[in-house]
Amino acid sequence: MADTTASTTQMSQSDDTTTGPPVDESHSGDGEPTAPASSDSHSADGQASVIAFSNLKKSFANGEESFTVFEGLDFEITEGSFTSIMGPSGCGKSTLLNVISGLIPPDEGEIRRDGEIVEPGEFFYSYVFQEPRLLDWLTIGENVRFALRAQGVPPEDQSGRIYRYLELVGLEDKIDSYPQQLSGGMRQRVGIARALAVDPEILFMDEPFSSLDEFTAKELRADLLEIWKETGKTIIFVTHNSSEAVFLSDSILILDDNGQLFDQVSVDAPRPRTIGDEALIETESTMMEQFFAHLDTGPDES
Repeated sequence: MADTTASTTQMSQSDDTTTGPPVDESHSGDGEPTAPASSDSHSADGQASVIAFSNLKKSFANGEESFTVFEGLDFEITEGSFTSIMGPSGCGKSTLLNVISGLIPPDEGEIRRDGEIVEPGEFFYSYVFQEPRLLDWLTIGENVRFALRAQGVPPEDQSGRIYRYLELVGLEDKIDSYPQQLSGGMRQRVGIARALAVDPEILFMDEPFSSLDEFTAKELRADLLEIWKETGKTIIFVTHNSSEAVFLSDSILILDDNGQLFDQVSVDAPRPRTIGDEALIETESTMMEQFFAHLDTGPDES
């Protein structure tokens, strides 16, 4: 395959799986809906930490042959930022997410955090998938508690977290409801609350709104940005929707249909953003024109 080092373009204006070390166990009592201490995402000099990915490669056995999903991927993610991974179906977006999280090992490559090598999976993370996969026999509150117990959060701290994060997604009044009593959008909100309640360093989101109608998805995108603003989490978000990626992101990694990292686009439009913002439309238009020109030319000719 051709070299896949991304150029950098500056443009203007579930089932939630967690891993890593146990969460912070400090608490202020069962009845206090206080936030757990967030992980520090800054280096010693006070600057936001940078996670650098170098020469990532992943392939899978295909009979006697090997199928390469991607290779030679180089990119950086600033902690506390919102990064989207975008590309056509089958280009390796979800595989890349799984490699970053450590769910599957890379064949080659390294990850550095402020220059220090870290292993995939060392980040404490939560995962939000297309479907929230809530446990139907548990209430909404107990679904969140299930994740907290799995991460070893002390019992006296659990109720406070449950209330806080359900309140954050606007569902504190549904704490005693069951999943089948909620709409699809509400269930996905519960999935997000459950993922955040364990206080991850990184929130991985794999096309979380793709199964929702556009009206609900539009509302949840705006809500997600408010949640991101309040929590300061690093979010890595997979999508094939260019409008969604531009609206949400600080930076967009674009994979082509050969698994090459065609570009890393910086979205410099100011926040808060609104649907239909001229700067966002211009950014999306330029980004997609360049992407389709790349596909038409072919990776070996560009």
